[in-house]
Amino acid sequence: MQSSMKPTLLFVAHPDHRSRILDSQELRNRFEFLHHDVTTKDEFFKFLRQHTDKNITAIYGGYPAFHPIGGLTRDVIEHESFPRKSLRCIALCSRGYNGFDLEALRENEIKLFNFQDQVCETPQEKDQGGNDVGDCVLWHVLEGFRKFSYQQLIARKDGDTFAARNHAADRDDGAWEFGHRLSNDGSFLVQSPRNRKCLILGFGSVGKQIALKLHHGLGMEVHYCRRSEPQKENEHGWTFHRLDDSLKSQLHQFSVIIVALPGTQETQHLIDKEFLSHCDGPNLILVNVGRGSILNLDDVKDALQKGQLRHLGADVFYREPKIDQALLSEHKMTSITPHLGSSTETVFYQSCELALRNILEATDPLSHVLSPVCKASRIV
Repeated sequence: MQSSMKPTLLFVAHPDHRSRILDSQELRNRFEFLHHDVTTKDEFFKFLRQHTDKNITAIYGGYPAFHPIGGLTRDVIEHESFPRKSLRCIALCSRGYNGFDLEALRENEIKLFNFQDQVCETPQEKDQGGNDVGDCVLWHVLEGFRKFSYQQLIARKDGDTFAARNHAADRDDGAWEFGHRLSNDGSFLVQSPRNRKCLILGFGSVGKQIALKLHHGLGMEVHYCRRSEPQKENEHGWTFHRLDDSLKSQLHQFSVIIVALPGTQETQHLIDKEFLSHCDGPNLILVNVGRGSILNLDDVKDALQKGQLRHLGADVFYREPKIDQALLSEHKMTSITPHLGSSTETVFYQSCELALRNILEATDPLSHVLSPVCKASRIV
């Protein structure tokens, strides 16, 4: 029997210390605070056994939440130590909820919330996360066309602009180079993204922000892909393609393909050898900000090694948190960022505030109606 009847809020990651809600009397009057950094299942269960006197009513799932133990799976939820009888909600700071057994949460009447920035209290908050992911995509796409980081690497080594441009062209003869060649025979050139076609796979809030960046920032012609046809014509003149087998015959026209899809059984290994065979081979820039599992890693690596890709940009990885060695060692043909597409101080604060707000609303004994903001982020 629980000796402490006051609800307990368990933090499985550190919240933003600047949070207005975290420091509010409402939250502190409502909850006792408990903290545990999840590392292994055994340590997590041990921690829970040590705190059976706590009435754990809500879990704050900041970064990385339950990722170190493979997510919140059924075996964890149904473990004798897990507080499923008292737990009413879990609020994540991330948009993704891969690894969470949604059916097991429903069966135990545990609400799950994620981060969303489509329905907000102020216009300044709207689409912030998608905007910041768009910045990340913009950088990877520029890397594919302009190869700035590769040329910076050479420039830092040489300490001389003439020498750096000469070496970037695979020469070592001191001859003057304009800087547009990345191979001695001129077969690999620095390009401009302007007026080139890009295809965005996945057109939720993040995909739309990516489209705005590429269209208005780089002057690209935007095409987008989703399973259902839009109900009205796109105001920007962007071209729709259905995400099915009919897409394959269209792939050859795109210089850039952006993967912004969730990781599901349907999207696993969507980008494979057969998909790539329909693309514009050595001219394709492929950028993945969705999930690592969407790319068949062996097929993509093979395409890189055979010169069938111009560039691979990745913010997510197949064996995350590990990054494949082939991507670590290839500076010219790849760009990598450590899953930080939306990692800005603004999103960190905003996601913390939303998670705590979701917890307050979901556990309010005097109200059974969620606000539109919280409704929009409810998954279960």
